[in-house]
Amino acid sequence: MPPRKPRATPARILTAAADHIERVGLYQGDQLWQPGRMGNTAPCTVLHAWARGVRAARPHWSVRGEPWDIFQRALFDSLVVLSNHINGRPVAPIRWRRLGLGEDAYRRTLLWCWGDAPERTTAEAAALLRSAASLYPSGVDHTVPGCPTLQNMV
Repeated sequence: MPPRKPRATPARILTAAADHIERVGLYQGDQLWQPGRMGNTAPCTVLHAWARGVRAARPHWSVRGEPWDIFQRALFDSLVVLSNHINGRPVAPIRWRRLGLGEDAYRRTLLWCWGDAPERTTAEAAALLRSAASLYPSGVDHTVPGCPTLQNMV
């Protein structure tokens, strides 16, 4: 039997994202979709690195029930803690409401814009991801779906 995959946590997602962006580098540019240039080895955006971290923490498709609830909560919490960290404080709901966006879309846009700032480096992106991971208490285990969000942690 293969070793059991650790539970999904925001810190695990963000650390995997930092590992990925350190390995492939930071992509900046006007065009998000470049077939043939994306994947495991092409430079990526901070948003794409976060998505790779999410993928690394995702339960196996054959698993049912509670692990998926835990994963969904960790996915959202990792996005919240990272976007709040980029913003320097908790992101106020009025920001996405005024734009007519959902919270998820607004937070993902923050990740994209931060990484696309002129002269942003791979080292800065990896450091941001690692520092956001360190903000999340390492002892927290998402065994109870619906645990509080981290809006006031940064």
